[in-house]
Amino acid sequence: MATGYSLRRRLLAWVLGASVAAWLVGLAIVVGVAWHESSEVFDEAMEETARLALALGADTQGAGTTARAGAALAGESRLKLYHQLVGADGRVRSRAEDAPAQPFVRGDARRDFHDNVWIDGAYWRVYVERDARSGLTAQVGQPWKERLDLLEEMAEKLAWPALALLLLLGTVCWLAIRRQLAPLERTAAGIAAKSPHDLSPVADAGQPRELRPMLDALNALLGRLGTAMESERRFTADAAHELRTPLAALRMRVQLLERQQAAPAEPLRALREDVDRCTALVESLLALARLDPDNAAPARQAVDLAALFDGLDRGAAQARGITVTQAVEAAALQAEPALLASALRGLLDNAVRYGRPGGRVHLSAAPRPDGGVRLGVQDDGPGVAPADRARLGERFFRVLGTGQQGNGLGLSIVARIAALHGARLHFGDGLDGRGLGVLLDFPAAQGNNA
Repeated sequence: MATGYSLRRRLLAWVLGASVAAWLVGLAIVVGVAWHESSEVFDEAMEETARLALALGADTQGAGTTARAGAALAGESRLKLYHQLVGADGRVRSRAEDAPAQPFVRGDARRDFHDNVWIDGAYWRVYVERDARSGLTAQVGQPWKERLDLLEEMAEKLAWPALALLLLLGTVCWLAIRRQLAPLERTAAGIAAKSPHDLSPVADAGQPRELRPMLDALNALLGRLGTAMESERRFTADAAHELRTPLAALRMRVQLLERQQAAPAEPLRALREDVDRCTALVESLLALARLDPDNAAPARQAVDLAALFDGLDRGAAQARGITVTQAVEAAALQAEPALLASALRGLLDNAVRYGRPGGRVHLSAAPRPDGGVRLGVQDDGPGVAPADRARLGERFFRVLGTGQQGNGLGLSIVARIAALHGARLHFGDGLDGRGLGVLLDFPAAQGNNA
């Protein structure tokens, strides 16, 4: 499971987090400024109301007229301000309809001032102004709750537009980050398209400057890798010539010495067998070097499976008295003919070599339910223990105690050929519940049956 993190998600989280934090701070500043300015407006309105109340109170000093004037003042005001006219004796001479019967602030006011008081469990903002000529004091109050209600109403009206702007901000940030990270995705796609046959530099046209150091380092690595692979290919080609020729010459000299002896000596025969094993090992190693699963897919064509099975050499099987049978239920398979023939030859050679003398080997080609083809080679020999089957196909792995010479590369070559064709190599039981069965499952996309 991948343990990395998403750069896009982290960028989006950081950008949105910073934006939301800035948005909240800005909203707090706007609300604070709006609250301060509205409070100043209300305070100024209270001062104007107090002066108006004093003017009306001075003009209506007659009995019964102050109450009517106070009611008229309260009705004409569009702000919910509650005024009182308090005489020098501390009694309320007139007041607004809903204003308290007792003065907001008790005591003789020597100066004009604003204050905050608790009256009957409610918190009020109060302004007090005294008229020295008439001796009256105007006290104008407003519940803080009404101011807070106004602030809440303003916040409710701003909430949905603010959330809509926040959503718009998130969408814009997501689109911007996605667009800005697109060069990374294009670069990743260009790197993924590389193969051992295409180690050309990754194009850096149109890439941001921040990606240039990484692309330069990657292109330098591709250049070194291309040089190393070219050296490896040259070494393989040189080894194919330099190793085969001396081994072939050595074998000829051993054969010549055997002919010169009246009776072939055992040491010379053993030497010839060692040379043959070295030659087979070299051929197998060169075959593995050529059969790289990362190479380009082999050119495929329809292979006649019946003709392929009939063309397999059965000389080694006849020499050991082994009967080879075949059942071809799938007529054709899309594959590279030479490679497929090499894989079947290797499997037949293994079955004959490690099977029991006088036994049986069965070759099969059958259609699979998914439209692919299954090729099988089964024998009735001693078989392979289930614990060792998992290692079959590893290079140089050989089951001990078989008494046969080998280099442990035959099934590795078959596994490489299967990988080049997208096939699956696996192992099961052989014939009659004994021996070993080697199965090659070719998928429908790369192999079909008629």
